[in-house]
Amino acid sequence: MWVPRFACPECQSAVHDAGDALVCDRCARSYARERGVWRFLTAARSLRLEPFVRQFRAVRERERRRPSAPEYYRRLPSVAPDDPHASDWTVRRETYRHLLQHVLAAGPQPVHVLDLGAGSGWLSHRLAALGHGAVAVDAIDDEVDGLGVARHYAAPFVAVHADFDALPFAPGQFDLVLFNGSLHYAADPAATLANAYRMLAPGGTLAVMDSPMFRADREESDMVADRMRRVVIDCGLTDVVPQGRGYLTFARLAAFAEQLQLRPEFLPSRGPLRWRLRRHLARVRRRRAPAAFGLWVAQ
Repeated sequence: MWVPRFACPECQSAVHDAGDALVCDRCARSYARERGVWRFLTAARSLRLEPFVRQFRAVRERERRRPSAPEYYRRLPSVAPDDPHASDWTVRRETYRHLLQHVLAAGPQPVHVLDLGAGSGWLSHRLAALGHGAVAVDAIDDEVDGLGVARHYAAPFVAVHADFDALPFAPGQFDLVLFNGSLHYAADPAATLANAYRMLAPGGTLAVMDSPMFRADREESDMVADRMRRVVIDCGLTDVVPQGRGYLTFARLAAFAEQLQLRPEFLPSRGPLRWRLRRHLARVRRRRAPAAFGLWVAQ
C-alpha cells in the first residue's frame, strides 16, 4: 500500500514518526492512527465542523443512505435495482466510468490519487483494487457511513480524517486530486481548489465528480432554498447549517482553471431515462435548468 508523505495540517511543517503517532517538527502537534484511520482533524476544527457533521448524518439517516451491511459498500458504485437511490448510483457509475476511461486510462499507470470527501471510501477502494495508490480524506469518520467503513474492504488504501481545507500532506505528490461529490460543501470552492492544486505533482490532474453544476449563480437559488426547507421539515432540525455553497458554476470553475493555466473539460453523466424525465418536468414547472452532474477535469 502506497503511503503519502504527511505534513502538519496546521503549520504545513514536516512530521516525524514518534512510534505511536506522527509529531510536527515545528508546533509539536501529535497525530495518531486509530482503528486504521489517520487522525489529522484537530479538536478546534472538529468543534467547528460538528454542527455540519451532525446535520449531515441526520439527513443521510432520513434519506436511508446509511446502510450498515459491509457487502453494500464493497459493491459500490453498483447497487440493487430496488435500492431507494438506484438512480443516483446510476449517475455515479457513469461518472466513475468517465474517470476510468478519460482520465486514468490516458496516463501512466498506476497513479497516486487523493480522494477528497471520500465518505465511505468506495472510490478509493475501487482504485486501490485496480492497483492505484489511493488516499481517502473525509471529515466524517463514522463507522457506518464514513471512513470507518474502510475496515471492511479487501484492497487497502490510506484513510485520513481531516478537513479538506487543511490537508495533512506534503505538496506535489499526487497525480490525481479529485473531489468526490464534495466540492459544493466548501464555503469557498476557489480557495479549496487552490489548496488541493498544491497537492498535484507536475502534470497532474484536478477533477470534480458529481457536484451539482449550474451555468450561473441565479439558476441555483431555488434548489438551495428547497434543500434547506426539506432539512427542516424532514429531519426536524431547527438550527439548519448551510452546507457550504451547495452548488458550483461552470463559469467560476472556468475562471479558476484559466487563472492556473489549466485546460478544463466537462463530461456529463446523463443518468437513467426516468431520472432524466423527472428532471425535465422539474425544469418545466420551476422554469429553471436542473443541475448538471458528471466529471469536471482540468489539466
